[in-house]
Order: sequence, then structure tokens, then C-alpha cells
Amino acid sequence: MDAVRRRPALLAVGVAALAVFAACLHTVLPVLTEDVGTRGYRLDPPRSVGAFQEERRFGDTYVGRVRCGGMPSDSDCELVQTEVGGIGITPSDARRIVVGASGTGADYEAGEPGGEHSRYLVFRGLQGNVPDPDAALRAMFRSIDRGEQSPFQSSGEKWDGPPRPVRLDGYEGAVMRCRGGEDTYQDVHGTVITRPVAMCVWADHSTVAATALDTSVQELRRLTTELYRTARVKK
Repeated sequence: MDAVRRRPALLAVGVAALAVFAACLHTVLPVLTEDVGTRGYRLDPPRSVGAFQEERRFGDTYVGRVRCGGMPSDSDCELVQTEVGGIGITPSDARRIVVGASGTGADYEAGEPGGEHSRYLVFRGLQGNVPDPDAALRAMFRSIDRGEQSPFQSSGEKWDGPPRPVRLDGYEGAVMRCRGGEDTYQDVHGTVITRPVAMCVWADHSTVAATALDTSVQELRRLTTELYRTARVKK
């Protein structure tokens, strides 16, 4: 009988303990699920992304260049100052997207270096002050579509629709959109080849970046999400 009478008491203790645990969860979970701030970051491209290894890094030369030593003419110097030798975005274009923009980037390669079947992932980013990440993301896509950014110059890609949103949960203000399509071209033997292509852009309160790769949009979305987590470092 004593054992029978003790069982409700033990049950009551267990219920009370669960209630305390639930109350603790109620207190802690909102803190754990709050968005992480995205202000005060800069871009430092990682050495690898998935199976892709860094082939070339552009440091902070994605937007302009101050010195033109060694250039044979003023026109060449002007080209380097404004277009970074054909690999970047002009300062005026960049600053329409990010306040006080400076930039960086890297090219990544997967497969045998320089091999026939090597694949190249292009990554370029701007950093500075981004009051409205969604507006900056749209401006980045417009800049690319107008041909203002040399790494993403169009070669006749046909996109399957507008860029679609990708969720970046847990990062305050962060937005990403990706689009997929096809690129048709002739190889050196005159064979017509059609391959998938994809492009992604992210923006938050201190960085805006774009990626491109001849792949499915699903793969590039995964690689770009990885880059978002690894390429951003606190100033």
C-alpha cells in the first residue's frame, strides 16, 4: 500500500520537474533562435569550398586600384584604375551597391589543375555599409545583367526565370537569391555543347557577393551557402 501511495507523489514530483525544465526552455530558446548580427564583417575568401580549391585570389583589388606604376600609357593606367585589368567592377558601379565599397574575390578549381574537365567557381564580393540588404542584392543582379562586372560578363546564357530566394536562417538581414539556366557554345572542334549554368547573390548588412559556376542551381546554392558561412570574418 505504501508503494501504491508513493507512486502519485513521485509522479507529481516528475511533473513538477518537467514544468521547471519547460520553463527553462521557454527562457533560453528565444535567445538561441535570435538572428546573429551581420554588421561589422569583411570578406576573406577561404582556401577551399567543397571540392573546389583556390586557384587565384584578388585581395582587395576587386574595386579599383590606386597606383598605376609600370603602365605604358595613361589610357592603360585608367583601365587598371577603373576596371582592375578586366577582372573587376568599377568603383562608381560598386558604390551604387555598397556604401564605401571595397572588394575581394577568388577563383576556385575542381578537378585536375588546368585539365580538360576542370570546373571553375567564380566568387566576387563587396564589403562596406549595406543599410538595405534586399535593395543591394537587387542592385548587384542589375549590375551583373548590365555587364558592369567583368567576371560575370554574359556569354549567351538563357536563364530559366528570375532569381529565386534561398533561406539564410539565423542571420539578421541576410538574403540570397539564385538562378539557373543553360549556356550553349561551340568547342574547339565545332561541336555544339549545352551545359547548365547557375548564379547566386547574397547580401547582408556589411557584405554583398556573387558566385557563378557551370552546374545545377542546387549545387551552386549549396556551395554559396558554405561560402557565406566561411568567407565572412569579423573586422
